[in-house]
Amino acid sequence: MLDAQRELKQVTVLLADLCDSTAQVVQTGAEDGQAYLDTAYRLMAEAVATYGGTRMQWRGDELLALFGAPIAQEDHALRACLAASAMLEAMKAHTTVEAPMRVRIGIDSGEVIAGPGGADLSTPYRVDGPPIHLASRLEKMAAPGTAQVSGNTMQLVGDQIETRLLGKREIRGFSVPVDVHEITVGSQGSAAAPLARRRYLGPLVGRGEAIDDLKAIAERVRAGAFCAVGVRGEAGIGKSRLIAELCTHLRETGFSIAPVTARAYASHVPYGLVADLARVLLRLGSGSSGVDAIHTETAPDQPTDLHTAALTDLLDTGDAGSAWRALSPLQRSERIANTFAWLVRERTRSGPLVLAVDDVFLADRGSLRLLELLARRLQSQPLLVLMSYRQDYVHRWSDAPWFAEHWIGPLPSAQMVKLAQALLGDDESLHSVRAALLDRADGNPFFLEQMVMTLVDGGSLLGPPGAYRCTSGQSPLGVPASIMAVIGARVDRLPAETKASLEAAAIVGEPLLSSVVAAMRNIDEAAAESHLRQAMSGGLIAASASAGAYAFRHGLVQESVAATLTRSRRSQLHRAAFDALRLRSGDKPSENPGVLAHHAYNGEQWLSAAEYAQRAMTRSIARSDNRDALRVFSLGLEAARRVEPEAAMLPCELALRMEALGAQMAVGLFDAIVSNLERAEYITRTLGDTRRQAAVSLQLAVTLWTRGSYRQGLEAAANAGAVALAAGSRSLQMAAMQARMMLNHGLGRYAMAGADAAEVEREFAAELRARRLMPGWAVIASVNVKTFLADTLIWKGELDAAQAACDAAYRELATEDHAFSRVLVDFVQAELLLAQHRPEEAVTLLRSALELCRLHELSNMHPAIVAYLGGAMARSGQALQALALLEPAIAAKVSLSGGRYNEFYFPFNLAIALREAGRMDEALVAAHGACEAAAALEQRGHEARALQLLASIEADAGRAQDAALHAQQALAAARDCGMPGLADEPVPSSHA
Repeated sequence: MLDAQRELKQVTVLLADLCDSTAQVVQTGAEDGQAYLDTAYRLMAEAVATYGGTRMQWRGDELLALFGAPIAQEDHALRACLAASAMLEAMKAHTTVEAPMRVRIGIDSGEVIAGPGGADLSTPYRVDGPPIHLASRLEKMAAPGTAQVSGNTMQLVGDQIETRLLGKREIRGFSVPVDVHEITVGSQGSAAAPLARRRYLGPLVGRGEAIDDLKAIAERVRAGAFCAVGVRGEAGIGKSRLIAELCTHLRETGFSIAPVTARAYASHVPYGLVADLARVLLRLGSGSSGVDAIHTETAPDQPTDLHTAALTDLLDTGDAGSAWRALSPLQRSERIANTFAWLVRERTRSGPLVLAVDDVFLADRGSLRLLELLARRLQSQPLLVLMSYRQDYVHRWSDAPWFAEHWIGPLPSAQMVKLAQALLGDDESLHSVRAALLDRADGNPFFLEQMVMTLVDGGSLLGPPGAYRCTSGQSPLGVPASIMAVIGARVDRLPAETKASLEAAAIVGEPLLSSVVAAMRNIDEAAAESHLRQAMSGGLIAASASAGAYAFRHGLVQESVAATLTRSRRSQLHRAAFDALRLRSGDKPSENPGVLAHHAYNGEQWLSAAEYAQRAMTRSIARSDNRDALRVFSLGLEAARRVEPEAAMLPCELALRMEALGAQMAVGLFDAIVSNLERAEYITRTLGDTRRQAAVSLQLAVTLWTRGSYRQGLEAAANAGAVALAAGSRSLQMAAMQARMMLNHGLGRYAMAGADAAEVEREFAAELRARRLMPGWAVIASVNVKTFLADTLIWKGELDAAQAACDAAYRELATEDHAFSRVLVDFVQAELLLAQHRPEEAVTLLRSALELCRLHELSNMHPAIVAYLGGAMARSGQALQALALLEPAIAAKVSLSGGRYNEFYFPFNLAIALREAGRMDEALVAAHGACEAAAALEQRGHEARALQLLASIEADAGRAQDAALHAQQALAAARDCGMPGLADEPVPSSHA
């Protein structure tokens, strides 16, 4: 039974043995000798544990450790080498003349038989295979204080560690000579191997456009701008190579480069990646990697004691001092962030700087948060942050104006042929093997390079790089010595039917249901169940709690199985997955249409992909997941463009574009909205579809409202309403009337806006009861009309009626959990609380609304909430806190992510905060700014409020004549807007 549970694993074995010269130390005394051994054993065990190894067993003073099992590790060979280096360094640090502490180490990588221990259960887990024996032989050959590494391991590690080649060695028990290397002690530096140390087999092909785009961004950095670039793509697609090539170019043109690579084994270390970056930056500055390096700087901004303490703690180079220990964890984090920003600024004094972070998705959470906040601290520095990550990585930089993302996709066939030509050469014998390699690599340059290396190592290809020839007895196409290829080889050993079912499972993803696999393959469910159980016994998948359900044992298993499929086979399986899942769901709305869109797209069922993408967008917008909606929009749009003929493609594209407007509005992508509408208008004209032209005009009206072009928007709304009436579309008529209500509100025509709201509620009561999002809108229709009605009532002075409208809106939301709609109601309710002189309650409500904005990424509402929160805080006696909120937001131009209302909201509320803080001259400037912003946009109601505030501040400042003039102007504007008594009542002050 135990034998049946064993499996093949690709691992790296480390065998370490204390040298014989230590025996005399042990013999000096039982107590001293035991303490010596305990220290040596501890140092060896700690080195293994630090890099995620498994300590298998002690045999006397010999340690056997395993990397890559029981749990697979992508970088098991590198981990083992770094553990060996750390072990040698630790022994060296503890050795003395009287008590030498030295160890010999042997390392080899390869396939072993792994599984539960023997029947006597003396060993819970055991392995057996050639790597164990070769590691033992290498350990015996190594000199004291050295580590010998086999060529097998070096193939996996490449240039990520520094070694010296000892040459080929004849080793007992092995039929062919073994390449042997020795780790260069003390040369590894940071645990994160820099990009600069990587070397590649072939040239960089097919990435010229991406390189040019990144160079253009670098030039903006050279001119003094902070920029960050994310390079996104699947594993092996060439992200690191692209960054390395760019860094080489930038170094030659005057940039300083600080390259690091995040590692999975260090993801638990707080600020581990930041520490690696700090070490590189210190070396850039003075050639020293220690904390003392900061004291050698000649820049005018000298390091403080807190900088020194923070670096000491960050780099773990000694005692940071009692003052540092007295700080709370939050304070330490803030000091580390400040120190890192200071260090970067110091490096940028001498020229532009690049922080190149490979595999940032593996970094620890603290480092990721610090990188996310770096722009706020270094916006004026010539700094470029380059980051690579996989396609499923989620970050928070998307909306930042300083951030750009580059997707790196598979290389086109022509470029892959060019790369294969450079790697292999032109020999006629290569024709068939080149075709097979290209088919299996499927656009992934790393896969192609690794497979070529495997054929060379196996003797199937002879000759120098770029000029190979195939041997006459060519072996079947081998697999690279990597986790991905090993999993593929294991799959190849499964029975054909089991392999086919596992491939189907890899495409459909988790949860793996035998019923879905059966439907995909058109076989009995019992047969599919049998296949999945066979795969489970091979260690590829594991049983789940539910009957007939399974899960991949490791995420790399699914990636590897799917990656070995050709493009045509993958498309076929995606089509099968789409059909099976659609049949299973019966088109129920509870099923995730985004999954169906994904399978339809990858199955090249373009029309279905676009249709389900639209459904997925509708669902995501309803759930306030606007980012997901926009992600699906990109997929759906790409699918729609491939629909043929054009007569079928255009309606499909139009539906997607109209649906996307709601998500774009919620996150404040106004330029994208305009582009979307321009394309939508072209499509409707091409199709001659007047009804949809009305829908486009309606969306244009809403967009013009956000942009502050209210009169132009009224024309568009009137046009949309007329066409909707002629077409008999009640939904479009209702939306047109709501747009008119919003535009009249913007102009300060509160009586007309209130009448519009009342008419909508009277004429479209049935439609409003449905509580639905109108297509392309970000807010529930029934909630929208009640909130705008409440807002108009506030400024007409009818506060009780306004509260009733807000209460009705909240009742609408009692059964509809929609974040954007709730934030809109909260905003108006807060305005009402301020009008009722209840600022403390407004602060509480606005803080809650702000948290919803952050949680759901409601970029459109976020600025207005921030502005009014600042004003409410100032009115409740928290003027300094209000300024601490408002001034950075204004400096960061937060208002740009919302509508044009914010051009009034921010200076208006800033003026209130400045007045409450006693900074009257600045308050006057801000109040004038609010007046000018409102007047420029013809926001007559806002102008009345701004003039009233200006008059109040002038009165407080003793400028009676100016105050009287502006009070008169405020009264006139208030009368124009139907705001009785507003100008006669001063804005409440916390001093009152």
